[in-house]
Amino acid sequence: MIHPGSVWLMVTNSSQVHTVNDVMTRWVVTITPSDSLSKARDTMIQTHVSQLVVTDERGRPIGLISKRDIARFLLEDTTTRDTGEITVSEASSKSIFKIRPDLAVVNAARLFDTDNLAYAVVTNENPLIGIITETDLSHYFSQKFPGRFKVNDVMQSDFIFAKSTYPVVHVAHAIVLRQPSVPVIDEELVGILTLSDILSIGEKFPLNGNGKLRSKGKDYAALITTKDVMTLNPVTTHENTDLAQAAQIIITKGVSSLPVTDDGSKVVGLLAKHDIVRALGRIGADPTLEAKKQLNQVSVNKPKRILTHGSS
Repeated sequence: MIHPGSVWLMVTNSSQVHTVNDVMTRWVVTITPSDSLSKARDTMIQTHVSQLVVTDERGRPIGLISKRDIARFLLEDTTTRDTGEITVSEASSKSIFKIRPDLAVVNAARLFDTDNLAYAVVTNENPLIGIITETDLSHYFSQKFPGRFKVNDVMQSDFIFAKSTYPVVHVAHAIVLRQPSVPVIDEELVGILTLSDILSIGEKFPLNGNGKLRSKGKDYAALITTKDVMTLNPVTTHENTDLAQAAQIIITKGVSSLPVTDDGSKVVGLLAKHDIVRALGRIGADPTLEAKKQLNQVSVNKPKRILTHGSS
């Protein structure tokens, strides 16, 4: 039975040999809607995953919660509750996408692209047999399609970056709402701010209870700068690097995106897992060089944007 809040995705399978069943993650980490956000956050850290499947008392999937969901909720929550008092049900996504295990991998990639998915539950007659994520699809691309594209064919040329002196609360909005990470650029690339960095603020600064900054108003939060919490010495890739090689770097380093540099070490783009998934879907649509042309047309080619101090 499909949960009423679910969106069922089905595409006629093509002649591709590999299916979702071949690439999905079978070990699914779950949590209940009555568990706290602090437990959800700690579970993600301990199990090295970015999302949890929310299940009911019968083990059926009824929602999903990710690092981004937690960060978004904490940014928008106006109460003084700490994360130990907030339940998973308040922050989780109630509408879940479900995919059959016999769906071709390239078709799954197209769905991820067109519906802007980061993950989907895999199910058939059993309510939960696995989960497929952008990481799974990116790993598949890295193994099966070397030499098809270069990084600059799919990277985001229109991206946001921040200065190291900016209040982290402002940069956090860009990560939650716009892109998976924000390169920190002063005269040169000095770091990168990620969702994991945002969620680790409580470990680096005094807390009120369990998970929120001490209650001293917005002025206290404004004292914490991007430099205080960013990841130093970020891994980068060159714009002419083979996309499969860059995808492998993302997988092995466990990062969500890579700043892209040119021959002069200037940051000219941002490569995210979703860009790799989009490339995978295009291969299935047209394996000729025309697919590369179409992919370039889809990619936004605008100059990078600086995150204005004080913007959100």
